[in-house]
Amino acid sequence: MEWKKKWETQTGLMLLTIVIWSIFIGLCIKVGAILFASILSIFNPVVAQDLYQGLNLYELMQQNLWYYISVLSLLVTITALKAYIFYIMIRIFLKIDLMNPFSKEIYKLISKIGETSIQVAFLIFLTNAYFKWLSKKGFELHGLGEFSGGSFEFLLLGVIIYAIAKVFKRGLEIQSDNELTI
Repeated sequence: MEWKKKWETQTGLMLLTIVIWSIFIGLCIKVGAILFASILSIFNPVVAQDLYQGLNLYELMQQNLWYYISVLSLLVTITALKAYIFYIMIRIFLKIDLMNPFSKEIYKLISKIGETSIQVAFLIFLTNAYFKWLSKKGFELHGLGEFSGGSFEFLLLGVIIYAIAKVFKRGLEIQSDNELTI
């Protein structure tokens, strides 16, 4: 019954939730595919030639298994954190009520998105530095362009979301004051 009411009163919000669910599921599939292919490649090195959408780390794996595992761990972690951001967004959209939007739980979730975005930015930055270090050591890394970009964008997103969380916190305080005066 609650879902029916929410669909009637907040249709746009619910449609956006469906889009966010789609992105979240896509990122989860990506994490799972990379993780599965990575584990499989340890037992069958040929798989490292095309781990995920053209990602070829076969030469790195042949030269140094630990560097190979560390690169894959970083890629899985970054993608998993991106999926986590969308999971938090889903929780926000399912819990928020536009008639009374300010709540402590929503504030905490918005803050968590900001924090996680900043973590993703720093992890991408460190990953890029690690990739450059590996390149200087003579390791060839093919197909990492999709995974090595976006640190500035995530940092900017995190800062903006953090600012929105602060505004939201102030709205929560105002809403609480208004409830006390009524």
